[in-house]
Amino acid sequence: MDFSTVDRALTSLSRRHPALPDEVLNLSKHLLELLPSENLAENDDYARSIIHLIELGSGASSDATVRWEPLAVGLRLIVDYLEKRTSELPQSAQLSAAADEAGDYNDEDEGTGLGTGGGGVYAEGPRIPKTAAETAAALTQKELPPTSSAPVFQLMTELPTILNTNVEHAEPRVRSLVAQAVGAYARYATSLLNWLDSSTDITDASERNKLQLAAEHAQVGRRNIHATILLSLKSHLDMKEPSRENNPSAASDGALDDTTGWRALETNLHALASYVDGCVGKNGGDGSYVNEEAALFDSADTDENGWFLTGLQHCCVVHVNRHVRAAAAAVLGVLIKSCMRSRDPSHEDLLVDEDSPFRLVLKETLKGTLADNWSQVRMAGSVLGRRFVQALLKIYKSRNGDDEDGEDEDLTVFESAAGDLVPMLLPRMCLNRFYLAQGVKLYSQETWKEVFGSHTHAADEDGLHSSVESRGGGGMGAVARNAAPLCRYYSKMCDADNHAVREAACQGVAELAQKVGQHPLYADYLSPYVNMLLQALLMCFHDESWPVRDEACLACGTFCIAYAEECRPELPTLFERWTEQLTDQIWSVREDAACALGDAVTAYGPEMLEKVLAVIRKSLPAAKDQPPMSREEYKKLQNDVSAHTGNQVYSCGSLAPKLRKGGAGRIGCSSCVVDRPKQPWEATDGAIYLLRELSTRFPNRDDTEREDVILGDNILLPLMTELADVARLSHYPQSDDLRTTLFKQLPQIAEAMGKRRFKGLYLDLFIELLSKNLDDRHGTGASQLSIHAAGQCCEEIAKLIGFGIMRGRLEAIGCDDAFDSVMEERKREQAMIATPGHFIGREAFSPFGPPVVSS
Repeated sequence: MDFSTVDRALTSLSRRHPALPDEVLNLSKHLLELLPSENLAENDDYARSIIHLIELGSGASSDATVRWEPLAVGLRLIVDYLEKRTSELPQSAQLSAAADEAGDYNDEDEGTGLGTGGGGVYAEGPRIPKTAAETAAALTQKELPPTSSAPVFQLMTELPTILNTNVEHAEPRVRSLVAQAVGAYARYATSLLNWLDSSTDITDASERNKLQLAAEHAQVGRRNIHATILLSLKSHLDMKEPSRENNPSAASDGALDDTTGWRALETNLHALASYVDGCVGKNGGDGSYVNEEAALFDSADTDENGWFLTGLQHCCVVHVNRHVRAAAAAVLGVLIKSCMRSRDPSHEDLLVDEDSPFRLVLKETLKGTLADNWSQVRMAGSVLGRRFVQALLKIYKSRNGDDEDGEDEDLTVFESAAGDLVPMLLPRMCLNRFYLAQGVKLYSQETWKEVFGSHTHAADEDGLHSSVESRGGGGMGAVARNAAPLCRYYSKMCDADNHAVREAACQGVAELAQKVGQHPLYADYLSPYVNMLLQALLMCFHDESWPVRDEACLACGTFCIAYAEECRPELPTLFERWTEQLTDQIWSVREDAACALGDAVTAYGPEMLEKVLAVIRKSLPAAKDQPPMSREEYKKLQNDVSAHTGNQVYSCGSLAPKLRKGGAGRIGCSSCVVDRPKQPWEATDGAIYLLRELSTRFPNRDDTEREDVILGDNILLPLMTELADVARLSHYPQSDDLRTTLFKQLPQIAEAMGKRRFKGLYLDLFIELLSKNLDDRHGTGASQLSIHAAGQCCEEIAKLIGFGIMRGRLEAIGCDDAFDSVMEERKREQAMIATPGHFIGREAFSPFGPPVVSS
């Protein structure tokens, strides 16, 4: 079934197998014929046909076997019909209370996430923003208020019974559409109230009375729907379901059916969220959810309504089903929105008062959802967190003014507004900016900019930032003042069950060292916690997941630069870990280990340089010990069926263990284990990266990171000679990978040395090796990666020393034609890039799909 548009939904009915009854198909064709009509709002036939279609899907008018499809399509038509009738009301009747005058808290553009657009209920992932054309169309929508005899009121009369009957329908797609219809019903009913309260165009007293009576009937139906949803929600909450602690899938030794036992709980929560978001009554009067249901917001556990908030907290934090946790977070989000819409200080106090039951529930919910193992729930928590923080900031500014100077001028506005929530919120906000899931990461980064202001740092500066112009030092000042809870949280997350969380925690620790640790004002704030963070990083060096080891390695190097003396006691251990990583099976781990060792030399000078040079001298010739193997033998080994048979297979969404054999409790969504033995050539490969780091950091006296560390030709030339000799070996198939690494790093080394020095002493060492890899004319069987790397290396070196000189050197060994061929290919590539329509540049990037490339 396709519910994206009403015409597609109707057309889908004819494609169902087994075929639907002729009565349903004929009615769907009739509705399709009516859709192009100019004034559906006054078309009684269209409204009656929708109700008849719903009856056919409910078994109310046929003795045949009941199918759910007509009911679902009828509900989709209802949603579309009510949304259009709402858009035809005057704009002042549709907007929420805070948005109509000053534009405060107008976040209607977030979208429902339920497939219909509009509203602000987050349910199924990041919303696609409205396009400029859609926004303009909404602003120019023709106003067509209803008359008392309009068909919409007949629908409003019959809908409560239909919705109440199907709240717990067996088909989940029907329940989801019921949730959408509930929101559309509530929005039209309350917008109708707003219109009647503010309209002066209805001069006929009799007509006004009839409209008022119809609106009152709609409110009765609306409240009846709400009561049914709450009753169903409470009955589901009273059910017994496994807790997350007892969930077999979390214990890593089984899987759990995460739908049995609570039936319609998720869609009940969606329906409630849609209902609350649809209640757009103005100024805290009729149609305002927080005004009508104030007792639900401020009820302790022992009160009659205490089940409501505690139940939502249970669904967000404790419930085993991730969809339920995300849906409950959406409910809390629109409850915040309702408090802000009312513009009543007593309702704002529900968010501000530290003893408010509603605020306490929000605090515990954010504590859980922002750290949830499932990205879906973490994203829902991020949306809830942004909405809560934005609400607190608006309340604080409205009560204290926009003046940046005040009694708490040493704190950011966020710290002043959030109060006791800061130690809990700030660490989670920080870590989620590095989370593996792109949706969570990008959304959290944008939230950070909105909270602390993107104007306080350079356009190309990401992450933490500070400015003398920003109150409290901006984001960096807030992080520095809350270093204690932040460091404790990062240390705890370095030992989390989810490898993606551990990886994000290591990145967060590295950011602290780089941004806070090297800041003249804030470095001392972090100093007491350096040892704690180092111990957490050292633990991550033994992680089963190589990305975690990779990030931990980099973070330790950054810490050594920022806190050299504090890290010195752990330096022997760190050096041992770095050198182990330098020979890792993953190339990026080897490269980052070289970066960390380069940081160590920058931090500790000549004493560390001698140790690093000893590692290079030992590792460079290691490839000579690589056992001989032909390419055919290597390919046969890679394609050995027995090596890939009988292994445990997991789906991406499974919570079963992936990162430690035997199920020791580590969980995540992908396996990052590499358990094959290390190869001797990998040690040589790591040494190449380490040579690059030393050559680029300490090339000469005029351009070095430390004055007492210079990598002169007396040290570098013998090492480069050894490297050239080792790179010529071809008795093992991975030698091509080694040469690829060399060709990728050589231009950076040459650039650091300078034209004269590299051309005079080092170019001839590698010119023959480069010539053999420019193409495969010599029958070496070089891989395409190696050939491309050699070509790119020649081009970049030629730019440094001159194309004529480079061609002359290659011509001397008979390889000038290969060089010319490579340069011609580069010119063709550049020409294609420069041709409009053939290259999708960064400025044309869209997160919703690539732009059309012209032919």
